Amino acid sequence: MKIISIVGYKKTGKTTLVEWLVKALKKHGTVGTIKHMHHYSMHTPNTDTWKHSRAGADIVMGATSHDRVKFSNDNSLDSALSELADDGMDFAIVEGWKESTLPKIALGDVEVPNIILRLDRKENAKIDIPDIDIIVVLVQKQPEFHTIQSLVKKIRRSGNIDKAGAIGTFTGIVRAVSENARTEFLEFESYSEVAQQKMDEKKLER
Repeated sequence: MKIISIVGYKKTGKTTLVEWLVKALKKHGTVGTIKHMHHYSMHTPNTDTWKHSRAGADIVMGATSHDRVKFSNDNSLDSALSELADDGMDFAIVEGWKESTLPKIALGDVEVPNIILRLDRKENAKIDIPDIDIIVVLVQKQPEFHTIQSLVKKIRRSGNIDKAGAIGTFTGIVRAVSENARTEFLEFESYSEVAQQKMDEKKLER
């Protein structure tokens, strides 16, 4: 899943840009969005779902034949992104979360980390449609974000899945501290020649 964050001060056109970008990215895959609601509460007091939460439920869902809303205590940006990835989204557009390390399109003179594109915007100014094709290319160049479930879904959607007999996954936990050294990052290398050699050996054994 490719992720982009749209940030800016109030009334600089963030939501309008999200709308344009959703429509453009839909031509290339599935799109999910996350809106930073700050301290606004969506869980209205004295409703039935609110009473469920007050009673101690960790996750509460309200569902109709058309919509579903989920209320939970795990409300981090990471958990929301993981949920979109688990649902098989190809793209995630995040509106807000200025302090995150996500790649960002900044509207106006807002100062945030990891800006990959800045668009000139002033409060309440008329919004002109930017060159969405350029932004789409930028989004497509972003690194992939995956969960185990999203990887399995991606494999299931591949053209040759009908020839597969199983999908094998390995789930590891990175050791945070080894003796006196703390892990800060991981580097992965692939040895395609050795991997191919081992697979060929297995074929011969059969």
